[in-house]
Amino acid sequence: MFMKKAIFFFIMMLLVASCVSTDKFNGLLEENRVLKNDISDLQKQLENALAELEHYKYAPDVLYAEAMTYKANKDRDNLDRISKELQKYHPQSSECLKVKQALESLDKEIAAKEKAEKEKRMKAVSKLKKSFDDVSGITWYKNPYFTHYYESNHISIYIGQRDGGKPWLRLKMSYNGNNWIFFEQAYLSFDGNTKQISFDQYKDKETDVDGGKVSEWIDVNVDASTIDFLKKMVEGKTSKMRLSGKFSNTKTLTTIEVNAIRDVLLAYDVLLKGE
Repeated sequence: MFMKKAIFFFIMMLLVASCVSTDKFNGLLEENRVLKNDISDLQKQLENALAELEHYKYAPDVLYAEAMTYKANKDRDNLDRISKELQKYHPQSSECLKVKQALESLDKEIAAKEKAEKEKRMKAVSKLKKSFDDVSGITWYKNPYFTHYYESNHISIYIGQRDGGKPWLRLKMSYNGNNWIFFEQAYLSFDGNTKQISFDQYKDKETDVDGGKVSEWIDVNVDASTIDFLKKMVEGKTSKMRLSGKFSNTKTLTTIEVNAIRDVLLAYDVLLKGE
């Protein structure tokens, strides 16, 4: 009798436990379903928000305002990008036509500027004094503002080119006065920047006496570092040359000398690049 009651009690406990586990499982399933629905709703809200943001990003008035900023800044690449976006998303809009016209206008402006710059560069060569030495086969290009005679206080650069080959630059620095300075060093400077010009005083330096005046000068090839210095010098405020030895002579370059150097440098660049 006792055994039957015990078995009955055990079976009842199993049934109760089974019911509790089933209820808990069903509860978890319901919670999972609710969470899935919530996630689905959030995903839809996010998609709607992104769609709205995308719509605003490519709205014609927004794109047009952005395009006008690029037009004002001469930013051709970004202006072209906006034009393509308008053609893709709003091909019939007035903004699309306006930006297309703005791009065409900027292209014409850029082309005109490039043409003017090219004409300026080519003119830099044609304005120089040109002479051809038929013995050496060298064409010399010199500045148009003054002829640099050795019996003067001047500085100048000029170009040599043989049979259409690679051009080169030469630099002339000269002193003329009542007394010798016996210079052994030559310097160029501008706004606190100084460059020593290398030369061999036995091979590159010349002297002369004429009418009671003495002249000392050098005429040397210009290396790459000196070319870079000259390019910066002609854009400086005050440029000077100094010839120094037993005595010293310092000269402030005139506007004519600076302009002459600038023009010869530009012509040299044109001849070097062939355009």
